[in-house]
Amino acid sequence: MPFEARDDNVDPDAIGNHYHDDGLLWQTHYAAVEVFDYPHATMHMKIFCQSYWGELHDLTFSYKRGSTKEPEEENAWETKFRQSLARPGTDEAAMMHTPLAAVVRYDTGNPTTHLFYISTGFKIREVIWKNGSQTNDCLGITVCPTSSLAVTKWGAGSQTHFRLYYQSKAGTIEEHCLDCNAGTWTKGATLSGPVSAYDDDSPLRGTSLSFINLAQDKPELRGYFQTAKGSIQEFTYKGTKWSTSKIGVDAAPFRTPLAAITVEKNKIAALYYVDAYNRINEVLWEGDWEGSERIDGESVAPGTRLAVASLKYIGHDKIHMFSSGLVNVITQRVWTRENGAWGDRPTIVDFEAPVQVEVEPGLDPAIHLTKPTRDGRRV
Repeated sequence: MPFEARDDNVDPDAIGNHYHDDGLLWQTHYAAVEVFDYPHATMHMKIFCQSYWGELHDLTFSYKRGSTKEPEEENAWETKFRQSLARPGTDEAAMMHTPLAAVVRYDTGNPTTHLFYISTGFKIREVIWKNGSQTNDCLGITVCPTSSLAVTKWGAGSQTHFRLYYQSKAGTIEEHCLDCNAGTWTKGATLSGPVSAYDDDSPLRGTSLSFINLAQDKPELRGYFQTAKGSIQEFTYKGTKWSTSKIGVDAAPFRTPLAAITVEKNKIAALYYVDAYNRINEVLWEGDWEGSERIDGESVAPGTRLAVASLKYIGHDKIHMFSSGLVNVITQRVWTRENGAWGDRPTIVDFEAPVQVEVEPGLDPAIHLTKPTRDGRRV
């Protein structure tokens, strides 16, 4: 029987300078995507997370050279841009500890980034960045308050297809579909039965979800979830119907985070989860599932979420993994194909919540710094 990950007596209210009203939300969810801007020959990565009062943040990191072909050293990443969205007290406000899922499409010639999150009314919202503009719309899909979110895609020519996954109020794993040219979301498949105390293979309420596609131009979909018994299982779809199978992880801490990705030209699938000792584990598929192994000896924060994104070049593969460190900072781990291993230690991604100054004319702004309130105002 799985059990909850131990917390090592960590008190989030005593974390230190990294835990404060303007800082990163303790146990925030993450989403990460790689973005290739071919018209401008630039390459960057976006990380999405949530801060203390519930605002969502978009952090953009870019290679110094801005090359789409030449990788730099790992610490050559530098903060390029940061913005806040889904502010508290607005119609776009996100629920606290909202799950996050993101995807990028290229069928318009320029990269278009889509971010999905859950509102305070437990409905899925979608933020789209396209050609320098941003929209935020409610999809009208009501989810379980503890639902996770996952998204994947495939495309051929000028048409891209999205598949969005979530958990319903009954606990079933549901799918919504978008053919991007059509522009309208439609209901897709129901992948599982409801949560059941009598079925060990039914989804755990609040299970993490992660989906990938093993093909670029057609659906060869795989999705991962945790069962009521605590095992991690796999959904598989190859264009006809969904099936469910085991991957060899029979017990993991309840609600362990799941993050999956493909490497080696989609020949290998990698799934990551956190064990009971707050270490990240990896399970690889290359025609068959291999045993679970820890990727390093470094602990993550209890209750952390995971996000992974890949940067792929000719002859190069990199996986960037993001999680929360023990002092409530964003940490990054990097795997490279050249080394065939993860780096020695995770590095810290700088997160500084924006400070706004609102003062009357003639007053010194240095002594009138403002801070956000729970309803989104600044006082």
